[in-house]
Amino acid sequence: MESEKKTKDKEMTKVFTFLMKRVYPGFTFPGGDAAQRTVASCAASLGSSGELSIERMVDFCICQVYAVSYFGESYRSYWRVSHSFGKRALRRFTERKREVRYYEDKWLRKNELSREMLCELICDRSHHPQAKFIYPQYEDGTKKRLLGTTLGYYICGASTLLWTPFSPVCASCPKAAACEHRTRLIYPELYRIRVEEFKASGQ
Repeated sequence: MESEKKTKDKEMTKVFTFLMKRVYPGFTFPGGDAAQRTVASCAASLGSSGELSIERMVDFCICQVYAVSYFGESYRSYWRVSHSFGKRALRRFTERKREVRYYEDKWLRKNELSREMLCELICDRSHHPQAKFIYPQYEDGTKKRLLGTTLGYYICGASTLLWTPFSPVCASCPKAAACEHRTRLIYPELYRIRVEEFKASGQ
């Protein structure tokens, strides 16, 4: 039960950080026990009437970051974890008017996001049969061989699952665009989940 709570805390932190990077590029969530305790307390309050759902966590994070988006660049240096996960933040979420959701969704669309996409960011993908191939790091060694040459491209195509946006080797390959197109044609489902996971990671 305790590990499940910690997982929820991490999921909420992940969504919040992902959204905050749309407001403040380069944002990183503070480390340390105090920050973790604040998030844990917030999550416990949000789930006090039952299990804390992914949808509720996402709605809460959207509410907080949408509010931050109006405070301006100068607020970045003043922001603290308690501002978005403390008692006032909880009140902001529970007491917000229904029409605010419309403006939150409008802000999400402006940033090419949606509530559904953010839920996907933290949903369990372990059930997908190809999830373990999203980034098979062991293939990078093969991909480095004769990188950028016609022969290297042939070796990569014959010995790996081709392009993945997570691989630094793929990112530096001159033939990456052609290989991405090839991956989309040969492994359409794997290509789809790789791109979705990469977008969700905020990289």
